[in-house]
Amino acid sequence: MARGAVIVTGASSGIGRETARRLVAGGFEVFGTGRQSGHAATLRAEGVIPLMMDVTDPGAIATARDAAFDQLGERPLVGLVNNAGIPAAGPLEFLPLEELRQVLEVNVIGLLAVTQAFLPSLRRSRGRIVNIGSVSGRIALPFAGPYAASKFAVEAISDSLRRELVLSGVSVTLL
Repeated sequence: MARGAVIVTGASSGIGRETARRLVAGGFEVFGTGRQSGHAATLRAEGVIPLMMDVTDPGAIATARDAAFDQLGERPLVGLVNNAGIPAAGPLEFLPLEELRQVLEVNVIGLLAVTQAFLPSLRRSRGRIVNIGSVSGRIALPFAGPYAASKFAVEAISDSLRRELVLSGVSVTLL
């Protein structure tokens, strides 16, 4: 019997993939999101239930949420790991503003959109939200401004959300 279900965004590679694998090994039912359908077989082979979802697409978020809940039935969603993100680097003087918008859209607004979609269920289970941050959310280095800006924002959102949800029993952790 699973210890509950967890959603991991950006589970097709890197930190998200390893997080999903470890949660499966720990006895959780894990739904892993990715943008490319080609990653579904790999996730499935590792015991992760794949969900195709682009965190910048409200329709895709709603579809993934509904698919997860259809599969869960009455079983609880106990966790959300917001890992999906993209990097960006270069001198701010020459950075195309559209590139900055895309980094903020994925790393910040996407994180909040996914959180909002799953929060009612997490509130019912008194679950946990884990947001993946970065040292770049504390120290902004030259040529890393776009990424640092997004990770500073993740720090602020995590701090605010933690305080907003404390009475509901939902914990918010920033890694």
